[in-house]
Amino acid sequence: MLARLGVGGVGVVYQGRQVRLDRLVAIKVLQQSTVESPEWRGRFEREARVLSTLAHPNIVTLTDFGIDGDVPYLVMELLQGKTLADLISEGPLSPERALDIVGQTLRGLAFAHRQGIAHRDLKPANIFLQALPDHADHVRLLDFGTAKVLEGANAASLAVNLSHAGGVFGTPAYMSPEQARAERVDTRADIYAAGAILFQLLAGRPPYEADTPEGVMEAHVSAPVPRLAEARPDLSIARLVQPVIDRAMAKKPAARYPQALWMLSALEGIDGGSRAGATSVAELAPTLKNLPPVRRARPAPEPPTVKDLPFVRSARPAPRSHGWRTAIALVVLAAAATTAGTLLRRHRGPVVESVKPVVAQAPAPDPQTTPPTPPAPQTKPASAGAPGQRARDPWQEAVPEALKPIRDKLEHGTRLNEGALGPAYAFARQNPSDPRPWLLVGHAYTQIGWVSDSVERYQRAYRADPSCRGDPQMLEDLLKAVTHRVAGRAAERAIRDIYGAEAIPALEKAIARGDGDRDGNDRLDHLRDSLAP
Repeated sequence: MLARLGVGGVGVVYQGRQVRLDRLVAIKVLQQSTVESPEWRGRFEREARVLSTLAHPNIVTLTDFGIDGDVPYLVMELLQGKTLADLISEGPLSPERALDIVGQTLRGLAFAHRQGIAHRDLKPANIFLQALPDHADHVRLLDFGTAKVLEGANAASLAVNLSHAGGVFGTPAYMSPEQARAERVDTRADIYAAGAILFQLLAGRPPYEADTPEGVMEAHVSAPVPRLAEARPDLSIARLVQPVIDRAMAKKPAARYPQALWMLSALEGIDGGSRAGATSVAELAPTLKNLPPVRRARPAPEPPTVKDLPFVRSARPAPRSHGWRTAIALVVLAAAATTAGTLLRRHRGPVVESVKPVVAQAPAPDPQTTPPTPPAPQTKPASAGAPGQRARDPWQEAVPEALKPIRDKLEHGTRLNEGALGPAYAFARQNPSDPRPWLLVGHAYTQIGWVSDSVERYQRAYRADPSCRGDPQMLEDLLKAVTHRVAGRAAERAIRDIYGAEAIPALEKAIARGDGDRDGNDRLDHLRDSLAP
Protein backbone atom coordinates (compact mmCIF):
# COMPACT_ATOMS: atom_id res chain seq x y z
CA MET A 1 0.00 0.00 0.00
CA LEU A 2 1.28 3.43 -0.98
CA ALA A 3 -1.06 5.98 0.62
CA ARG A 4 -4.42 6.32 2.40
CA LEU A 5 -7.07 7.82 0.13
CA GLY A 6 -10.11 8.03 2.39
CA VAL A 7 -11.94 6.76 5.45
CA GLY A 8 -15.59 5.80 5.69
CA GLY A 9 -17.77 4.62 8.53
CA VAL A 10 -16.70 1.01 8.01
CA GLY A 11 -13.78 0.83 5.59
CA VAL A 12 -10.50 2.51 4.74
CA VAL A 13 -9.37 2.97 1.13
CA TYR A 14 -5.68 2.92 0.24
CA GLN A 15 -3.77 3.43 -2.96
CA GLY A 16 -1.72 0.38 -3.84
CA ARG A 17 0.19 -1.20 -6.69
CA GLN A 18 -0.75 -4.48 -8.33
CA VAL A 19 2.75 -5.90 -8.81
CA ARG A 20 2.01 -8.51 -11.47
CA LEU A 21 0.35 -5.98 -13.77
CA ASP A 22 2.38 -2.97 -12.55
CA ARG A 23 -0.65 -0.73 -12.17
CA LEU A 24 -2.09 1.46 -9.43
CA VAL A 25 -5.27 0.26 -7.75
CA ALA A 26 -7.56 1.20 -4.86
CA ILE A 27 -7.65 -1.26 -1.94
CA LYS A 28 -10.56 -1.15 0.50
CA VAL A 29 -10.23 -2.90 3.87
CA LEU A 30 -12.43 -3.08 6.94
CA GLN A 31 -11.51 -0.86 9.87
CA GLN A 32 -10.15 -2.71 12.87
CA SER A 33 -13.16 -1.67 14.96
CA THR A 34 -15.52 -3.58 12.65
CA VAL A 35 -13.40 -6.59 11.66
CA GLU A 36 -14.90 -8.71 14.44
CA SER A 37 -18.49 -7.78 13.61
CA PRO A 38 -20.23 -10.59 11.69
CA GLU A 39 -22.74 -8.13 10.23
CA TRP A 40 -20.10 -5.73 8.85
CA ARG A 41 -17.96 -8.56 7.56
CA GLY A 42 -21.04 -9.91 5.81
CA ARG A 43 -21.75 -6.52 4.23
CA PHE A 44 -18.15 -6.21 3.10
CA GLU A 45 -18.11 -9.67 1.54
CA ARG A 46 -21.47 -9.00 -0.10
CA GLU A 47 -20.08 -5.87 -1.75
CA ALA A 48 -17.34 -8.01 -3.29
CA ARG A 49 -19.85 -10.56 -4.57
CA VAL A 50 -22.15 -7.87 -5.97
CA LEU A 51 -19.39 -5.91 -7.71
CA SER A 52 -18.00 -9.08 -9.25
CA THR A 53 -21.25 -9.39 -11.26
CA LEU A 54 -21.59 -5.73 -12.29
CA ALA A 55 -19.45 -4.92 -15.32
CA HIS A 56 -20.75 -1.55 -16.54
CA PRO A 57 -19.08 1.75 -17.50
CA ASN A 58 -21.01 3.61 -14.78
CA ILE A 59 -20.12 1.18 -11.96
CA VAL A 60 -16.69 0.87 -10.36
CA THR A 61 -14.79 -2.23 -11.51
CA LEU A 62 -13.69 -4.87 -9.00
CA THR A 63 -10.43 -6.60 -9.92
CA ASP A 64 -9.84 -8.85 -6.89
CA PHE A 65 -10.99 -9.60 -3.34
CA GLY A 66 -9.94 -11.88 -0.53
CA ILE A 67 -8.84 -12.09 3.12
CA ASP A 68 -5.37 -11.14 4.31
CA GLY A 69 -4.90 -12.73 7.71
CA ASP A 70 -8.22 -11.90 9.30
CA VAL A 71 -8.95 -8.72 7.32
CA PRO A 72 -11.11 -8.87 4.17
CA TYR A 73 -10.15 -6.57 1.31
CA LEU A 74 -11.41 -5.42 -2.08
CA VAL A 75 -9.18 -4.38 -4.99
CA MET A 76 -10.78 -1.89 -7.39
CA GLU A 77 -9.63 0.28 -10.25
CA LEU A 78 -8.06 3.53 -9.08
CA LEU A 79 -10.24 6.43 -10.22
CA GLN A 80 -9.04 9.98 -10.78
CA GLY A 81 -11.53 12.69 -9.90
CA LYS A 82 -13.82 13.46 -6.96
CA THR A 83 -17.14 12.44 -5.51
CA LEU A 84 -20.38 14.21 -6.30
CA ALA A 85 -20.50 15.25 -2.64
CA ASP A 86 -17.26 17.18 -3.15
CA LEU A 87 -18.71 18.86 -6.25
CA ILE A 88 -21.96 19.79 -4.49
CA SER A 89 -20.00 21.63 -1.80
CA GLU A 90 -18.96 24.09 -4.51
CA GLY A 91 -22.58 25.21 -5.11
CA PRO A 92 -25.52 24.41 -7.45
CA LEU A 93 -24.71 22.86 -10.80
CA SER A 94 -25.79 24.06 -14.22
CA PRO A 95 -28.91 22.26 -15.49
CA GLU A 96 -26.94 20.60 -18.30
CA ARG A 97 -24.31 19.24 -15.92
CA ALA A 98 -26.88 18.07 -13.37
CA LEU A 99 -28.97 16.22 -15.97
CA ASP A 100 -25.85 14.59 -17.40
CA ILE A 101 -24.67 13.31 -14.01
CA VAL A 102 -28.07 12.00 -12.94
CA GLY A 103 -28.59 10.44 -16.37
CA GLN A 104 -25.35 8.48 -16.09
CA THR A 105 -26.27 7.47 -12.55
CA LEU A 106 -29.56 6.08 -13.83
CA ARG A 107 -27.74 4.09 -16.51
CA GLY A 108 -25.63 2.40 -13.85
CA LEU A 109 -28.69 1.77 -11.68
CA ALA A 110 -30.63 0.33 -14.63
CA PHE A 111 -27.89 -2.21 -15.22
CA ALA A 112 -27.70 -3.20 -11.54
CA HIS A 113 -31.48 -3.47 -11.34
CA ARG A 114 -31.55 -5.81 -14.34
CA GLN A 115 -29.14 -8.06 -12.44
CA GLY A 116 -31.58 -8.12 -9.53
CA ILE A 117 -29.60 -5.73 -7.30
CA ALA A 118 -30.88 -2.63 -5.50
CA HIS A 119 -28.17 -0.26 -4.20
CA ARG A 120 -30.17 1.11 -1.20
CA ASP A 121 -27.61 3.77 -0.25
CA LEU A 122 -27.46 5.99 -3.30
CA LYS A 123 -26.06 9.38 -2.27
CA PRO A 124 -23.56 11.94 -3.63
CA ALA A 125 -20.70 10.41 -1.63
CA ASN A 126 -21.27 7.11 -3.49
CA ILE A 127 -21.28 8.74 -6.94
CA PHE A 128 -17.71 9.23 -8.15
CA LEU A 129 -16.99 11.63 -11.00
CA GLN A 130 -14.11 10.09 -12.89
CA ALA A 131 -11.92 12.51 -14.81
CA LEU A 132 -11.52 11.06 -18.30
CA PRO A 133 -9.40 12.86 -20.86
CA ASP A 134 -12.53 14.10 -22.63
CA HIS A 135 -15.14 14.01 -19.86
CA ALA A 136 -14.60 15.35 -16.34
CA ASP A 137 -17.89 13.97 -15.00
CA HIS A 138 -17.90 10.29 -15.99
CA VAL A 139 -20.05 8.67 -13.28
CA ARG A 140 -18.98 5.52 -11.44
CA LEU A 141 -21.26 4.16 -8.70
CA LEU A 142 -19.52 3.08 -5.49
CA ASP A 143 -20.23 1.21 -2.27
CA PHE A 144 -22.66 -1.65 -2.81
CA GLY A 145 -22.15 -2.80 0.78
CA THR A 146 -25.81 -2.23 1.64
CA ALA A 147 -27.08 -3.58 -1.68
CA LYS A 148 -30.06 -5.89 -1.61
CA VAL A 149 -30.27 -8.92 -3.88
CA LEU A 150 -33.87 -9.09 -5.02
CA GLU A 151 -35.91 -12.23 -5.34
CA GLY A 152 -35.41 -13.80 -8.72
CA ALA A 153 -31.75 -12.79 -9.10
CA ASN A 154 -30.12 -15.66 -10.97
CA ALA A 155 -26.53 -15.30 -9.73
CA ALA A 156 -25.61 -18.24 -7.51
CA SER A 157 -22.81 -16.23 -5.92
CA LEU A 158 -25.41 -13.78 -4.55
CA ALA A 159 -27.49 -16.40 -2.81
CA VAL A 160 -26.67 -15.06 0.67
CA ASN A 161 -28.70 -11.91 1.25
CA LEU A 162 -28.26 -10.20 4.61
CA SER A 163 -31.06 -7.71 3.97
CA HIS A 164 -34.12 -8.03 6.14
CA ALA A 165 -37.23 -6.06 6.98
CA GLY A 166 -37.04 -4.21 10.28
CA GLY A 167 -33.54 -2.77 9.76
CA VAL A 168 -32.94 0.77 8.52
CA PHE A 169 -30.41 1.04 5.68
CA GLY A 170 -29.45 4.19 3.83
CA THR A 171 -28.63 7.84 4.41
CA PRO A 172 -31.42 10.06 5.88
CA ALA A 173 -31.05 12.91 3.34
CA TYR A 174 -31.82 10.52 0.43
CA MET A 175 -33.87 7.83 2.16
CA SER A 176 -37.17 6.71 0.67
CA PRO A 177 -40.25 6.68 2.94
CA GLU A 178 -40.32 2.88 3.05
CA GLN A 179 -36.67 2.82 4.11
CA ALA A 180 -37.36 5.35 6.86
CA ARG A 181 -40.18 3.12 8.13
CA ALA A 182 -37.87 0.07 8.06
CA GLU A 183 -40.09 -1.66 5.51
CA ARG A 184 -38.97 -3.97 2.73
CA VAL A 185 -37.56 -2.06 -0.25
CA ASP A 186 -36.83 -2.70 -3.91
CA THR A 187 -35.26 -0.82 -6.81
CA ARG A 188 -37.76 2.03 -6.50
CA ALA A 189 -35.92 3.19 -3.37
CA ASP A 190 -32.96 3.94 -5.65
CA ILE A 191 -35.22 5.92 -7.97
CA TYR A 192 -36.44 7.97 -5.00
CA ALA A 193 -32.83 8.72 -4.04
CA ALA A 194 -32.02 9.72 -7.63
CA GLY A 195 -34.90 12.21 -7.53
CA ALA A 196 -33.62 13.63 -4.25
CA ILE A 197 -30.12 13.99 -5.69
CA LEU A 198 -31.46 15.69 -8.81
CA PHE A 199 -33.29 18.21 -6.63
CA GLN A 200 -30.15 18.93 -4.63
CA LEU A 201 -27.96 19.39 -7.69
CA LEU A 202 -30.33 22.01 -9.08
CA ALA A 203 -31.53 23.63 -5.84
CA GLY A 204 -28.19 23.73 -4.02
CA ARG A 205 -29.65 22.03 -0.93
CA PRO A 206 -31.16 18.65 -0.01
CA PRO A 207 -34.93 18.18 -0.43
CA TYR A 208 -35.55 18.12 3.32
CA GLU A 209 -33.60 19.69 6.17
CA ALA A 210 -34.10 19.29 9.92
CA ASP A 211 -32.14 19.53 13.17
CA THR A 212 -31.88 15.76 13.57
CA PRO A 213 -31.65 12.73 11.25
CA GLU A 214 -34.97 11.56 12.65
CA GLY A 215 -36.55 14.86 11.59
CA VAL A 216 -35.23 14.43 8.05
CA MET A 217 -36.58 10.87 7.89
CA GLU A 218 -39.99 12.04 9.10
CA ALA A 219 -40.06 14.69 6.36
CA HIS A 220 -39.40 12.02 3.75
CA VAL A 221 -42.38 10.09 5.09
CA SER A 222 -44.94 12.90 5.42
CA ALA A 223 -43.78 16.24 3.94
CA PRO A 224 -44.81 17.16 0.38
CA VAL A 225 -42.26 16.94 -2.41
CA PRO A 226 -40.28 20.21 -2.40
CA ARG A 227 -40.64 22.72 -5.25
CA LEU A 228 -37.62 23.68 -7.31
CA ALA A 229 -39.16 27.04 -8.21
CA GLU A 230 -39.28 28.00 -4.54
CA ALA A 231 -35.68 26.96 -3.86
CA ARG A 232 -34.35 28.48 -7.12
CA PRO A 233 -36.71 31.12 -8.56
CA ASP A 234 -34.04 31.92 -11.18
CA LEU A 235 -33.89 28.33 -12.50
CA SER A 236 -35.31 28.46 -16.02
CA ILE A 237 -36.05 24.72 -16.34
CA ALA A 238 -37.61 24.31 -12.88
CA ARG A 239 -41.12 23.75 -14.25
CA LEU A 240 -39.82 21.18 -16.72
CA VAL A 241 -37.85 19.16 -14.16
CA GLN A 242 -40.45 19.34 -11.39
CA PRO A 243 -42.76 16.62 -12.85
CA VAL A 244 -39.80 14.23 -13.00
CA ILE A 245 -38.85 14.94 -9.37
CA ASP A 246 -42.50 14.64 -8.29
CA ARG A 247 -42.81 11.17 -9.76
CA ALA A 248 -39.37 9.95 -8.67
CA MET A 249 -39.99 11.11 -5.08
CA ALA A 250 -43.59 9.95 -4.79
CA LYS A 251 -44.34 8.73 -1.27
CA LYS A 252 -45.76 5.43 -2.49
CA PRO A 253 -43.37 3.20 -4.48
CA ALA A 254 -46.14 2.25 -6.91
CA ALA A 255 -46.47 5.90 -7.97
CA ARG A 256 -42.79 6.24 -8.91
CA TYR A 257 -41.08 5.34 -12.16
CA PRO A 258 -41.16 1.52 -12.24
CA GLN A 259 -37.64 1.38 -13.69
CA ALA A 260 -34.58 3.61 -13.82
CA LEU A 261 -34.92 3.57 -17.62
CA TRP A 262 -38.25 5.37 -17.33
CA MET A 263 -36.73 8.21 -15.32
CA LEU A 264 -33.78 8.34 -17.71
CA SER A 265 -36.21 8.63 -20.64
CA ALA A 266 -37.96 11.53 -18.92
CA LEU A 267 -34.67 13.37 -18.30
CA GLU A 268 -33.52 12.84 -21.88
CA GLY A 269 -36.84 14.28 -23.03
CA ILE A 270 -36.21 17.41 -20.97
CA ASP A 271 -32.69 17.73 -22.34
CA GLY A 272 -33.77 17.33 -25.95
CA GLY A 273 -36.84 19.49 -25.55
CA SER A 274 -34.94 22.36 -23.98
CA ARG A 275 -32.52 22.42 -26.90
CA ALA A 276 -35.39 22.40 -29.38
CA GLY A 277 -37.16 25.27 -27.64
CA ALA A 278 -40.12 23.21 -26.42
CA THR A 279 -42.22 24.84 -23.74
CA SER A 280 -44.82 22.23 -22.83
CA VAL A 281 -44.18 20.13 -19.76
CA ALA A 282 -46.55 17.48 -21.11
CA GLU A 283 -44.39 17.12 -24.20
CA LEU A 284 -41.22 16.61 -22.18
CA ALA A 285 -42.20 14.31 -19.30
CA PRO A 286 -43.23 10.82 -20.51
CA THR A 287 -46.08 9.13 -18.65
CA LEU A 288 -47.79 5.77 -18.73
CA LYS A 289 -50.26 7.22 -21.21
CA ASN A 290 -47.61 7.85 -23.87
CA LEU A 291 -48.07 5.63 -26.91
CA PRO A 292 -45.48 4.85 -29.61
CA PRO A 293 -45.46 7.26 -32.56
CA VAL A 294 -47.91 6.36 -35.31
CA ARG A 295 -46.10 4.66 -38.18
CA ARG A 296 -46.94 5.79 -41.70
CA ALA A 297 -47.36 3.06 -44.30
CA ARG A 298 -45.79 3.61 -47.74
CA PRO A 299 -47.32 3.63 -50.28
CA ALA A 300 -50.49 4.71 -48.52
CA PRO A 301 -53.89 4.58 -50.25
CA GLU A 302 -55.78 7.80 -50.80
CA PRO A 303 -57.84 8.53 -47.70
CA PRO A 304 -61.53 7.75 -48.16
CA THR A 305 -64.01 10.54 -48.34
CA VAL A 306 -66.95 10.71 -46.02
CA LYS A 307 -69.33 9.45 -48.70
CA ASP A 308 -67.18 6.34 -49.22
CA LEU A 309 -67.80 5.15 -45.67
CA PRO A 310 -70.42 2.35 -45.59
CA PHE A 311 -72.44 3.70 -42.73
CA VAL A 312 -72.83 7.26 -44.09
CA ARG A 313 -75.58 8.00 -46.61
CA SER A 314 -74.48 10.50 -49.23
CA ALA A 315 -78.07 11.59 -49.93
CA ARG A 316 -78.57 12.79 -46.38
CA PRO A 317 -75.49 14.22 -44.68
CA ALA A 318 -75.01 13.23 -41.09
CA PRO A 319 -76.02 15.88 -38.56
CA ARG A 320 -73.16 17.97 -37.21
CA SER A 321 -73.70 16.57 -33.75
CA HIS A 322 -72.61 13.13 -35.09
CA GLY A 323 -69.34 14.30 -36.68
CA TRP A 324 -67.38 12.27 -34.16
CA ARG A 325 -68.50 9.08 -35.93
CA THR A 326 -66.74 10.15 -39.10
CA ALA A 327 -63.57 10.92 -37.15
CA ILE A 328 -63.64 7.48 -35.52
CA ALA A 329 -64.07 5.78 -38.89
CA LEU A 330 -61.13 7.67 -40.36
CA VAL A 331 -58.94 6.73 -37.39
CA VAL A 332 -59.91 3.04 -37.70
CA LEU A 333 -59.12 2.93 -41.42
CA ALA A 334 -55.82 4.78 -40.94
CA ALA A 335 -54.79 2.35 -38.20
CA ALA A 336 -55.60 -0.61 -40.47
CA ALA A 337 -53.48 0.84 -43.28
CA THR A 338 -50.62 1.49 -40.87
CA THR A 339 -50.69 -2.07 -39.51
CA ALA A 340 -50.74 -3.57 -43.00
CA GLY A 341 -47.84 -1.40 -44.19
CA THR A 342 -45.70 -2.28 -41.19
CA LEU A 343 -46.34 -6.01 -41.56
CA LEU A 344 -45.41 -5.88 -45.23
CA ARG A 345 -42.10 -4.14 -44.47
CA ARG A 346 -41.20 -6.44 -41.58
CA HIS A 347 -42.01 -9.67 -43.44
CA ARG A 348 -40.51 -8.95 -46.83
CA GLY A 349 -37.66 -11.23 -47.87
CA PRO A 350 -37.17 -14.85 -48.94
CA VAL A 351 -39.56 -16.15 -46.29
CA VAL A 352 -43.10 -14.78 -46.31
CA GLU A 353 -45.45 -15.68 -43.50
CA SER A 354 -49.18 -15.70 -44.07
CA VAL A 355 -51.15 -13.18 -42.06
CA LYS A 356 -54.75 -13.76 -41.12
CA PRO A 357 -57.01 -10.92 -42.23
CA VAL A 358 -57.77 -9.90 -38.68
CA VAL A 359 -56.92 -6.43 -37.44
CA ALA A 360 -55.67 -6.78 -33.88
CA GLN A 361 -55.13 -3.92 -31.51
CA ALA A 362 -51.44 -3.34 -30.81
CA PRO A 363 -50.53 -4.31 -27.24
CA ALA A 364 -49.82 -1.45 -24.88
CA PRO A 365 -46.24 -1.17 -23.57
CA ASP A 366 -45.56 -3.14 -20.41
CA PRO A 367 -44.73 -0.50 -17.74
CA GLN A 368 -42.48 -2.95 -15.93
CA THR A 369 -40.19 -3.71 -18.86
CA THR A 370 -40.47 -0.95 -21.48
CA PRO A 371 -39.65 2.73 -20.95
CA PRO A 372 -42.12 5.19 -22.49
CA THR A 373 -41.55 6.19 -26.10
CA PRO A 374 -41.48 9.99 -26.39
CA PRO A 375 -43.25 11.76 -29.24
CA ALA A 376 -41.38 11.62 -32.53
CA PRO A 377 -39.79 14.88 -33.71
CA GLN A 378 -42.05 17.07 -35.81
CA THR A 379 -39.38 18.02 -38.32
CA LYS A 380 -37.79 15.62 -40.82
CA PRO A 381 -34.29 16.49 -41.96
CA ALA A 382 -34.02 15.83 -45.67
CA SER A 383 -30.24 15.90 -45.58
CA ALA A 384 -27.41 16.32 -43.13
CA GLY A 385 -23.99 17.88 -42.99
CA ALA A 386 -22.79 21.41 -43.49
CA PRO A 387 -23.87 23.05 -46.77
CA GLY A 388 -21.64 21.95 -49.63
CA GLN A 389 -19.78 19.34 -47.60
CA ARG A 390 -20.14 15.89 -49.07
CA ALA A 391 -19.63 12.79 -46.99
CA ARG A 392 -16.14 11.34 -47.28
CA ASP A 393 -14.12 8.57 -45.71
CA PRO A 394 -11.51 10.41 -43.61
CA TRP A 395 -9.30 7.31 -43.56
CA GLN A 396 -8.51 7.69 -47.24
CA GLU A 397 -5.97 10.30 -46.16
CA ALA A 398 -2.63 9.42 -44.57
CA VAL A 399 -3.24 8.09 -41.05
CA PRO A 400 -1.29 10.00 -38.37
CA GLU A 401 1.41 7.94 -36.68
CA ALA A 402 -0.19 8.44 -33.26
CA LEU A 403 -3.44 6.86 -34.45
CA LYS A 404 -2.09 3.97 -36.54
CA PRO A 405 -1.59 1.46 -33.67
CA ILE A 406 -5.08 2.10 -32.32
CA ARG A 407 -6.72 1.78 -35.74
CA ASP A 408 -4.80 -1.41 -36.54
CA LYS A 409 -5.85 -3.03 -33.27
CA LEU A 410 -9.50 -2.09 -33.74
CA GLU A 411 -9.49 -3.47 -37.29
CA HIS A 412 -8.21 -6.77 -35.88
CA GLY A 413 -11.00 -6.85 -33.29
CA THR A 414 -8.85 -5.98 -30.26
CA ARG A 415 -10.84 -4.59 -27.33
CA LEU A 416 -9.14 -1.45 -26.04
CA ASN A 417 -9.51 0.08 -22.58
CA GLU A 418 -9.21 3.75 -21.63
CA GLY A 419 -5.45 3.55 -21.10
CA ALA A 420 -4.85 2.24 -24.62
CA LEU A 421 -6.89 5.13 -26.03
CA GLY A 422 -4.70 7.77 -24.40
CA PRO A 423 -2.85 8.67 -27.66
CA ALA A 424 -6.20 9.29 -29.38
CA TYR A 425 -7.27 11.72 -26.65
CA ALA A 426 -3.93 13.52 -26.83
CA PHE A 427 -4.15 13.80 -30.62
CA ALA A 428 -7.70 15.19 -30.34
CA ARG A 429 -6.53 17.95 -27.99
CA GLN A 430 -3.74 18.94 -30.39
CA ASN A 431 -5.87 18.65 -33.56
CA PRO A 432 -9.41 19.81 -32.67
CA SER A 433 -10.58 19.89 -36.30
CA ASP A 434 -9.60 16.27 -37.04
CA PRO A 435 -12.51 13.86 -36.43
CA ARG A 436 -10.45 10.66 -36.64
CA PRO A 437 -9.45 10.30 -32.96
CA TRP A 438 -13.11 10.58 -31.93
CA LEU A 439 -14.09 8.04 -34.59
CA LEU A 440 -11.58 5.58 -33.13
CA VAL A 441 -12.74 6.19 -29.55
CA GLY A 442 -16.39 5.83 -30.60
CA HIS A 443 -15.73 2.46 -32.25
CA ALA A 444 -13.61 1.26 -29.31
CA TYR A 445 -16.40 2.12 -26.87
CA THR A 446 -18.91 0.23 -29.03
CA GLN A 447 -16.72 -2.88 -28.86
CA ILE A 448 -16.50 -2.84 -25.05
CA GLY A 449 -20.20 -2.09 -24.61
CA TRP A 450 -20.03 1.57 -23.60
CA VAL A 451 -22.78 2.36 -26.06
CA SER A 452 -24.00 5.71 -24.69
CA ASP A 453 -20.42 6.99 -24.52
CA SER A 454 -19.80 5.73 -28.05
CA VAL A 455 -22.71 7.76 -29.41
CA GLU A 456 -21.40 10.89 -27.70
CA ARG A 457 -17.89 10.42 -29.18
CA TYR A 458 -19.30 9.99 -32.68
CA GLN A 459 -21.21 13.24 -32.22
CA ARG A 460 -17.92 14.92 -31.30
CA ALA A 461 -16.35 13.61 -34.49
CA TYR A 462 -19.20 15.11 -36.52
CA ARG A 463 -18.85 18.46 -34.76
CA ALA A 464 -15.15 18.47 -35.60
CA ASP A 465 -15.82 17.81 -39.32
CA PRO A 466 -19.35 17.13 -40.67
CA SER A 467 -17.97 15.45 -43.79
CA CYS A 468 -16.61 12.58 -41.65
CA ARG A 469 -20.05 10.94 -41.81
CA GLY A 470 -18.58 8.93 -44.67
CA ASP A 471 -16.59 6.89 -42.11
CA PRO A 472 -17.45 3.23 -42.86
CA GLN A 473 -17.97 2.31 -39.20
CA MET A 474 -19.82 5.25 -37.64
CA LEU A 475 -23.30 4.71 -39.10
CA GLU A 476 -23.12 0.96 -38.48
CA ASP A 477 -22.29 1.51 -34.80
CA LEU A 478 -24.99 4.17 -34.41
CA LEU A 479 -27.60 1.82 -35.90
CA LYS A 480 -26.59 -0.85 -33.39
CA ALA A 481 -26.99 1.76 -30.66
CA VAL A 482 -30.55 2.55 -31.80
CA THR A 483 -31.60 -0.97 -30.70
CA HIS A 484 -29.92 -0.50 -27.29
CA ARG A 485 -32.36 -0.09 -24.39
CA VAL A 486 -30.48 2.79 -22.78
CA ALA A 487 -28.62 4.50 -25.64
CA GLY A 488 -31.41 4.13 -28.22
CA ARG A 489 -32.88 7.63 -28.02
CA ALA A 490 -29.50 9.37 -28.11
CA ALA A 491 -28.49 7.27 -31.13
CA GLU A 492 -31.71 8.19 -32.95
CA ARG A 493 -31.02 11.88 -32.41
CA ALA A 494 -27.43 11.45 -33.58
CA ILE A 495 -28.50 9.74 -36.82
CA ARG A 496 -31.09 12.46 -37.52
CA ASP A 497 -28.55 15.23 -36.90
CA ILE A 498 -25.60 13.63 -38.70
CA TYR A 499 -27.16 11.74 -41.61
CA GLY A 500 -30.80 12.64 -42.07
CA ALA A 501 -32.27 10.89 -45.12
CA GLU A 502 -28.79 9.64 -46.10
CA ALA A 503 -29.20 6.94 -43.45
CA ILE A 504 -32.31 5.35 -45.02
CA PRO A 505 -30.53 2.69 -47.17
CA ALA A 506 -28.50 1.48 -44.19
CA LEU A 507 -31.64 1.60 -42.04
CA GLU A 508 -33.47 -0.60 -44.55
CA LYS A 509 -30.70 -3.19 -44.32
CA ALA A 510 -30.74 -3.10 -40.50
CA ILE A 511 -34.52 -3.56 -40.46
CA ALA A 512 -34.27 -6.48 -42.89
CA ARG A 513 -31.63 -8.16 -40.71
CA GLY A 514 -33.75 -7.77 -37.59
CA ASP A 515 -30.68 -7.48 -35.38
CA GLY A 516 -32.44 -6.11 -32.28
CA ASP A 517 -35.32 -7.25 -30.11
CA ARG A 518 -38.90 -6.21 -30.80
CA ASP A 519 -38.53 -2.79 -29.17
CA GLY A 520 -35.22 -2.17 -30.95
CA ASN A 521 -36.68 -3.06 -34.34
CA ASP A 522 -39.65 -0.81 -33.64
CA ARG A 523 -37.26 2.07 -32.99
CA LEU A 524 -35.55 1.40 -36.32
CA ASP A 525 -38.95 1.47 -38.03
CA HIS A 526 -39.89 4.74 -36.34
CA LEU A 527 -36.55 6.29 -37.24
CA ARG A 528 -36.92 5.31 -40.89
CA ASP A 529 -40.40 6.81 -41.03
CA SER A 530 -39.21 10.06 -39.48
CA LEU A 531 -36.37 10.40 -42.02
CA ALA A 532 -38.43 9.67 -45.14
CA PRO A 533 -38.68 12.71 -47.44
